[in-house]
Amino acid sequence: MENKPKTLLSKLRPPTKLISVGSSSNILRDRTQKNEVTSTLSRAIPARLAPMSRRSKSFSDLRTLCNKPLSFDRPNLRTLTKPAVKKELPKSITNATVRKPIGIQQATTSKQPIKRAANDKNSDEPKIKKVSKPAPYDYKARFNLLNEKYTLLIQNSKDSKGTLSTALTELEEYKTKYESTNNLAVNLQQAKNLLTKRAEEAENDLKKLKEEHEKVSREFKTLREKYDIIDKEHTEIMVKYEKEGRELKVYKSNLETANENICNLENSVQTFKQDLLASEQTRRYLHNKIQDLKGNIRVFCRVRPPKDSEDDRMITNMTFIDESTLEIKKQKESISAITGKCADLKQEFNFDKVFPPESSQEEVFEDLSQLVQSALDGYNICVFAYGQTGSGKTYTMQGVPGDLGMIPRCVDLLFKHIQKLEKSGWVYKVEASFLEIYNETIRDLLDPNSKETHDIKYNNAKEASVTNLKIEPINGSSDLKALMLEAQNNRAVASTDYNEHSSRSHAVTKIYLEGCNEEQKYIFKASLNLVDLAGSESAKTSDRINETKNINKSLSTLGNVMLALHNKDGHIPYRNSKLTYLLQSSLGGNSKTLMFVNISPFEDCYNETVNSLRFAGKVKEVKTGSKRNKMKKDRDM
Repeated sequence: MENKPKTLLSKLRPPTKLISVGSSSNILRDRTQKNEVTSTLSRAIPARLAPMSRRSKSFSDLRTLCNKPLSFDRPNLRTLTKPAVKKELPKSITNATVRKPIGIQQATTSKQPIKRAANDKNSDEPKIKKVSKPAPYDYKARFNLLNEKYTLLIQNSKDSKGTLSTALTELEEYKTKYESTNNLAVNLQQAKNLLTKRAEEAENDLKKLKEEHEKVSREFKTLREKYDIIDKEHTEIMVKYEKEGRELKVYKSNLETANENICNLENSVQTFKQDLLASEQTRRYLHNKIQDLKGNIRVFCRVRPPKDSEDDRMITNMTFIDESTLEIKKQKESISAITGKCADLKQEFNFDKVFPPESSQEEVFEDLSQLVQSALDGYNICVFAYGQTGSGKTYTMQGVPGDLGMIPRCVDLLFKHIQKLEKSGWVYKVEASFLEIYNETIRDLLDPNSKETHDIKYNNAKEASVTNLKIEPINGSSDLKALMLEAQNNRAVASTDYNEHSSRSHAVTKIYLEGCNEEQKYIFKASLNLVDLAGSESAKTSDRINETKNINKSLSTLGNVMLALHNKDGHIPYRNSKLTYLLQSSLGGNSKTLMFVNISPFEDCYNETVNSLRFAGKVKEVKTGSKRNKMKKDRDM
């Protein structure tokens, strides 16, 4: 593109001689043109065409010979742009000495003759016709010559101007194409930069995708392994499923058969329940009948074994004829004050059961356990121990750690039966209270510091209750035993001649029972009274006379009540003592009573032993009327 102007300029035919014509004002206006164009034009004008100086003293001048100054069309230098390449002019012009126009100082002058390339046969430049040089004074000839040169130069200038115009047009086209190409190149560069940036981002994304691909590949590999394991397990499960499906069909068949059997069994159960209800009623009736045949008031005699520390005491001669008969004989003979002969002190007593000293607590409790069942059947039960101080009443009723007495054993058996009966639809509510009668005053053993008064009250159903008495709910045998231990620690005791820790009060443990069977529509209420009486002894042998009198009074009243019941008197003196008044519902009416008479085996206790046995014998002869329990069928339940 840079070689194109050079080719176009080389085709110009520069004149052999150029004449710089024009006014100085026109040339001054072109001072601001580019130096390179000015320099080019100055080189194109020969030196001999520069303004001529006068060589003669004549006043005539070239300008005076012409009416108007010479002029020629000059190219519009303002449309020319700064050439990208150095323009070459014909040798005939470049080798000529150029003189600047008038008004512009000549930068350089050369007086060297122009070297012509006339001998260059291959030159493409037009050959100028050689003319003879006119004489210096022949102005006309010189003018004509110059006019010819001027005409030729004008012609060449017109040709050059057309060629230059074409070149400029092409240059403009090339410039436009260059600018378009340059803009396209800029756009392409921007697009390249953008694409490069996007390529970098794509490369980063590709790198991330590769990392994610590797990660996903690893996860896929792990999942594939898990899938293989799961597939294997699935296969095993399917095998088991098919196997279990076959078994399930068998189970369904068996289930249908079982359902039929269940329906049959349910029908049988209903029949059995009805039979059970009938048999339960029969059992209660027969059990109560057996207890009535044994006696509603039964007496058990128990002989206390001697302790190791009592080996020096003389033992009374006792003979156990059978399991219900006891014979007692005094070792020392005594002379009768009436006859003066030796009195026969051998006596025989008959009771429901006699337990020798070697009898265990389990053997004693065996017959008592039947009364616990009677309490669950709805009958009031009273068990009390009677005897001299030191005869083993507390041991029989309370026992010692590791060898439980009657009361703890009753509690254990009671809750054991309750658990069995719950399976038959029975629901039980159990409560308990603990009190003692000391000097004819009632004290709450669960609240011994209470200052409230406790009185005995009877309701219309002839059920005894004590006012302001603390009654605790019982959820199990352990709860009841804990309360019993607390009550035993609060009981009044004292040291006597026969016992270091003698009970000086009557302790009463009362267990309240309420049973309900919604299916059978039965409900009942009953109570179990477990009484540990104070020791009976003569007031003459006791240092605690007031306590002994009150104890003996209550025991004497108990004997009178038993005698009245034996004689079937119209009036029973229950109110003469708080003990008998409290036990009124348990000694008569709807109740069953068991009395333990405890005796000491020693000779020095012989008289008290005989008194206790005689009292127990009278109680044994008491017969009460037929009893009905409190169980009833509630139609509205």
